[in-house]
Amino acid sequence: MWNCIYIQDTINKLLPSMSQIIMLDKPYRRPAIMLADLDGDGVPELICAYYYQGEKYIIVLKHSYDGWYAADTAKGKGYNITYFGAVPVTNGKGRNLIVGWQVGSIWSDLSVYEWTDKGLRDLITGNKYYSMMEAEDMEGTKWKDGIYELALWIHDTGDAYRVEIYRWENNKFILAQDVYPYYFKKVANYYKKLLREKDSTTYWYYLADAQIKTGNLEEALNSIDKALAAKYPYPSREELIRLKKQILQERSYSNQQVIDFSSIKYIESETEKDIKLEEALVEAFNLDQSEGKVRYYYNKVDLNEDGIPEVFVFLTGPFVCGTGGCSGAVFKQEDDEYKLLSSFSLVRNPVIISNTKTNGYRDIIMYVSGGGVESFYAWVKYNGSVYPGNPSVQPMVELGTKVNGIAVIADDISKNSGIEIS
Repeated sequence: MWNCIYIQDTINKLLPSMSQIIMLDKPYRRPAIMLADLDGDGVPELICAYYYQGEKYIIVLKHSYDGWYAADTAKGKGYNITYFGAVPVTNGKGRNLIVGWQVGSIWSDLSVYEWTDKGLRDLITGNKYYSMMEAEDMEGTKWKDGIYELALWIHDTGDAYRVEIYRWENNKFILAQDVYPYYFKKVANYYKKLLREKDSTTYWYYLADAQIKTGNLEEALNSIDKALAAKYPYPSREELIRLKKQILQERSYSNQQVIDFSSIKYIESETEKDIKLEEALVEAFNLDQSEGKVRYYYNKVDLNEDGIPEVFVFLTGPFVCGTGGCSGAVFKQEDDEYKLLSSFSLVRNPVIISNTKTNGYRDIIMYVSGGGVESFYAWVKYNGSVYPGNPSVQPMVELGTKVNGIAVIADDISKNSGIEIS
């Protein structure tokens, strides 16, 4: 694609005289050029990295009726580029430009750019050094959500790396600990492969760290014992013994303190468009088409067991979502119309409809996470007239509880985008 004479000529006409487009070496040799929709308007921008007078730059070209024009230029770092891509990191509306600026033989400095009214803005304050990186929509507590996490592999010694995983939340990057069970399986497999080739106390330690983060505590204890068997254990004998004691304590606690969802039946949302339901949603949430696309998922479930199912709706889109989750609602069906029973904020799918009841209606369990709140499962119980709208201030489901019921909206929303409201 990028050998196209038109693309090359378009970029070269807008670059400074005597500049040179940077050539990327990985995963294959190619010019540092891409098309990506940075501002979320549905029209991709043309992005290029280039050398000019000994410095590195990023240029963003936008298209108008008169052709391409330079919308912004940003100065880079280092002496080369090891990573050049665009994925949604801050939200699902537009893509973020991710650049790894090479500053050493095995070190890069990370930049994550967001498009603003003033052009490109680097979300990384100062320097963030790493050796290898993967950007991926990782599976966490609510499966994949369409927003990408960043896994940074930071070199330690030999072929050993410390791995950190970050997510953009509350206008800053935080450690995305909920995706550890998903991603650190890959890390564990990496160290298992190394150990088949070389017995190393360092590799055993990092394997144990990965196994802890995937929840394999028994395997982690075995790896720590292997690391302790070395003459000079890494990182130290005292640290390994401390870690072993911590695992034994956590294992004892976790064996007793869990919520049992093993009897839950998971149900994906309906796929048929419901115009009357959409009209009720527009009215209930005061939806404005100018605010952007809103999509919905719904299931019918009889909450008060009167033979007429209520409708639980989960909405997604920039107008109805925030860092703590998205919006939801329960509608009653009366006289062939939908009547709003309750609306919710901070909703994450799936939503559990418990077999237990309060004031004649089945209890709802919602997972609360993000927005500065420590993650937990909340009881959302009918108070006689409505369900409370904010699950984050509701009672916690006690550890050790066995829950019976169904989980609605049990869709992988990274694969099922829902139904768009007309």
